[in-house]
Amino acid sequence: MINYIEHKNIDKQKWDSCIEKSPNSCVFVYSWYLDIACENWTALVLNDYQAVFPLASKSKFNTSYLYQPFFTRYFGVFSVSGSTNNLTTDFLKAIPQKYKYIEYCLKEPNDNNVYSENSFPLLGFLQTQRKFQFLELITPYENIYKNYSVNTKRNIKKALNAGFEIKFNVAPALIVNLFKSTKGKELEIFKTKDYERLQLLMNTLVNKNKAESIAVYDEKDCLSAAAFFMHSKNCFVYLKSGVTEYGKSNGAMHLVLDIFIRKYAATNQILDFGGSSVETVARFYKNFGAKDCVYLQLKKNTLSPFAKWLSKKR
Repeated sequence: MINYIEHKNIDKQKWDSCIEKSPNSCVFVYSWYLDIACENWTALVLNDYQAVFPLASKSKFNTSYLYQPFFTRYFGVFSVSGSTNNLTTDFLKAIPQKYKYIEYCLKEPNDNNVYSENSFPLLGFLQTQRKFQFLELITPYENIYKNYSVNTKRNIKKALNAGFEIKFNVAPALIVNLFKSTKGKELEIFKTKDYERLQLLMNTLVNKNKAESIAVYDEKDCLSAAAFFMHSKNCFVYLKSGVTEYGKSNGAMHLVLDIFIRKYAATNQILDFGGSSVETVARFYKNFGAKDCVYLQLKKNTLSPFAKWLSKKR
């Protein structure tokens, strides 16, 4: 039986055990990560935590809705025996009707029955395929490097000639501030509390020994580029980064990623670029030899006509 469980009643030890044993587990859905990314999250749980399905919710105009929190890409079903489309369908049907609006992303299943834009047509969801990019770090660095684009190799050479100093395990605050002062300026969606949440996530990951960071400094000892990666099982997820204009013009971010790839080549790890369906962003990662992976975004709107009208007016 699938049960809806409020946050205060979730057995987090059993929850994390299920996530750890799940073949398609990811760092986004451990209880400690969820506690920071979306406080007061709730859950759907099969029997005694044989499978779990996290729900992040908020309320507006006295109406509860589900959303995908910042610093998570997707949720979905995580099961000790592996997830399937049929199991996911059962969980989607079990979402409480009190949630009148749903915008939710699903991690790809771990079997050959992959999600498509028509995976759940009978459940009333508007479905859209999204993409991220990943790189398998299985072969030696020399083999991976051969698949870099000509432009990427050129930028790495430019960065090496610029004389950047490489530093590992830099303070999360430095990376957050760099991101905020560079890319963050273009992203008005991020508020002060979101940057605080991001830094808390990074600090927690560092304390749990599930993080790696790389930075490069110019000849004046000014931070030019930095990236933060979070680690779970055999996967590193590229969480956030920042690069100055000087760094951009001298290939600093290309160098940061190349350093990471060089370090973990031939380790059977996966580098999840946390990428994008935006072609220009995806192309940047593909220039390192990365491939696309598809996941599914679901939307469902059962708001009353008046609530739909009111939400558009605010």
